Amino acid sequence: MILRGCLAAGKRLHTPVFLRTTRTSLGPVISAQRHRALFTTDAVDPLSRVRNIGIIAHIDAGKTTTTERMLHYAGFTRSIGDVDDGDTIMDYLPAERERGITIQSAAITFGWRDHQLHLIDTPGHVDFTVEVERAMRVLDGAVTIIDAVSGVQAQTKTVWTQASRYQIPRIIFVNKMDRDGANWRKSVRDIEAKLSARPLVLMIPEYTGDERLEGGTLESWLDVVGMERVVFDIRKDSTGATVRREKLVAGNGPSFQAAADAREQLVEALAEIDQHIVDVFLGDDVDGDHLRLPTAELRAAIRRTTLSSQASPVLLGASFRNIGVQPLLDAIIDYLPAPTDRPLPLALSPASSPDRLSKADSKDSMQAYLDPSEKLVAFAFKVIVDQQRGPMVFVRVYSGTLDSRMTLVNGTRGGVKERATKLLQMYADTPEDISSIACGHIGVVLGLKQTKTGDTLLHPQHSSLSKLSKSGSKKHSKMMAGVSDTTEQPAIGLQLHGIDVPPPVFFCAVEADSPQDVRPLNEALANMTLEDPSLHISHDEETGQTLLSGMGELHLEVVRDRMLKDMKINASFGQMRVSYREMAGQEASAEFVYAKDIANKAVKAAMRVTVSPIADADACADSNSVDVDVPESLGMDESGSQREAVLVAITEGIRSALYRGTLLGFPVTHTAIRVTDVQYFGEDLSTTAAYRACASQAFFQALKLSNPVLLEPIAKTTILCPESHIGSVLSDLNGARKGRVLSLDDSDAECLDSTNATKVLVAEVPLSTMVGYSSSLRSLTAGSATFTMEVIGFGPMAAQQQQLVLKESLGYY
Repeated sequence: MILRGCLAAGKRLHTPVFLRTTRTSLGPVISAQRHRALFTTDAVDPLSRVRNIGIIAHIDAGKTTTTERMLHYAGFTRSIGDVDDGDTIMDYLPAERERGITIQSAAITFGWRDHQLHLIDTPGHVDFTVEVERAMRVLDGAVTIIDAVSGVQAQTKTVWTQASRYQIPRIIFVNKMDRDGANWRKSVRDIEAKLSARPLVLMIPEYTGDERLEGGTLESWLDVVGMERVVFDIRKDSTGATVRREKLVAGNGPSFQAAADAREQLVEALAEIDQHIVDVFLGDDVDGDHLRLPTAELRAAIRRTTLSSQASPVLLGASFRNIGVQPLLDAIIDYLPAPTDRPLPLALSPASSPDRLSKADSKDSMQAYLDPSEKLVAFAFKVIVDQQRGPMVFVRVYSGTLDSRMTLVNGTRGGVKERATKLLQMYADTPEDISSIACGHIGVVLGLKQTKTGDTLLHPQHSSLSKLSKSGSKKHSKMMAGVSDTTEQPAIGLQLHGIDVPPPVFFCAVEADSPQDVRPLNEALANMTLEDPSLHISHDEETGQTLLSGMGELHLEVVRDRMLKDMKINASFGQMRVSYREMAGQEASAEFVYAKDIANKAVKAAMRVTVSPIADADACADSNSVDVDVPESLGMDESGSQREAVLVAITEGIRSALYRGTLLGFPVTHTAIRVTDVQYFGEDLSTTAAYRACASQAFFQALKLSNPVLLEPIAKTTILCPESHIGSVLSDLNGARKGRVLSLDDSDAECLDSTNATKVLVAEVPLSTMVGYSSSLRSLTAGSATFTMEVIGFGPMAAQQQQLVLKESLGYY
């Protein structure tokens, strides 16, 4: 469906940014309050005029810088925020402004061309990948920003893969075209080769070489869709708000020919994937002439191929120099989908399978219809704990309307009823009260004490809900210091697919400085884990320590700084350590008889447990297999219900035991467990609790007998290094860090030392040897190299290294 311009209803936010052949500047900037009044969900726009988009990229590609320009040109801010100055709207946490990076995703709502944009600015560092993941879960489209010097980088591929998993249409913005070494053609080749995407170049610079863009060459660009020259008069207006569009004609010489050639390539690329544009191109009105192809038809074809994820439009610019952001905003409106353009979200009935929330192809899948008149279906994708307001739950409404004071049923938490006491529209860290959140929109709900990231919220009268029991409907939780309700209630009703959270790979010990600080510490840890699902808290029973686990060094450093500096918690943090895994070393069996008196009642159960390593297990997954054999002729009731209860109890006992191994208490993975010779001693003695406890202890005995081994996380490390220092870096990786080099190639990108040719080194390195590698690499290369690191799985540890780890952790071996 062709997007019909600005939908004449209503007037623009400010003086039009683009005028034909006439120079104009941004008119008086309206107040933020007035801007919000025009574009809040109290005055609901049609869904076709809504865009839920995200900004995704590698770290330091210019995501926040680009977002700040969007807000300024939309009239939301009077001045442009700068990351280096620490005065941006989107990076509002003290840690973000101090480090100059985005740590947590921030949402904001603003208007452009009579459309309402809900924009989420996401982090680019690999340690905060879960922030990107939960943003992707609710977005309809995304803008991928690529550094014109470095091209497609490691985290670019990661976030691109995340977007592909959710089938999110994307447009690409090649940023930093003003830097030395910027090469948009190389970036386009990278998009094809490294992202396996089909780029549609919609804009080219009005110059002939690959040299750095400066002065007039930086200001003038060619729009190949509309065959126009786009001029950003930054010499007279440094904010970039003054824009001029001029129609290209044959008399423009090389510029016209360059735009015509680029348009021909664009049409040819579209013709390979869009039959309608071929029909129009071969019709009598066009007669095979690329220049006669109507602009509206070309835009419609670009939109169709973008919505189907067959191609991605590519635009160019330099956000820091205030160049190219307005055409990017236009492309968001023209080519990215409205909520009505996206496939209906899939949901599952809880009866489908135990891991139902991660199986999109389940036969029990159903669709949650995008209909304002239906009963409410909403998805909680983020939680922030505010000291005054309490938990602030970010939701995307998929069906119906969420009204203030409405009672909601949390189907994921077993049907717990909660009341939405207040609704907010967020502008980064500034909230504004609203009366409702409409279908297809994003907003914030206050008053939800039980809701966590990934939960599905339903209207109490939703058709998928069965009649709740009296006890279930009145269940409430108490948020007490250091106490959390770990009881898992079975999900009820329609369930939207949740969010996949990767396992933590680093951990450190944390303890309060005094007994008076225990409660504040526990409250802070509970709030941090509620906000960040990739953060885990555990307790070491032997040492009594509280262990904080996260995705990387930077992740845990940021958590520590927030707790000590922002929350003023008096606590001590231990040394950063790597989170290992344990695995059975060989096949072993153990018979165990559990016989105890519990509450003056004797219980008894017996079984044999056999463990063995899974040789071909997926290194990237925490995979185990559990096989329980409960004989049919065990003397239980004829209906078989008691046998089924025993089977469930044994399985639960084994799975709970897998969370703690016998060497250092790390989770057990890549292990096959088989339970046989289950004995039954009568209904009074052989209770389900007895079988559960017996299974856990039998497993521990079998695992000890199998000579268990430690598995260590393996990180794929990509290093961008000047050729003059490559020898030192290779020697360090192959020696002290026990790495395995996968490739060493030349790179077109430039690192910080521009006098040397640049090499790209890719290696697999044990994560334990990479603690503090940033400082080491700076020392080896005089600060001229950069690196990225991604955990790809767990691998076996050498016997000598395992002894050293055990001795270091236990003090003996």
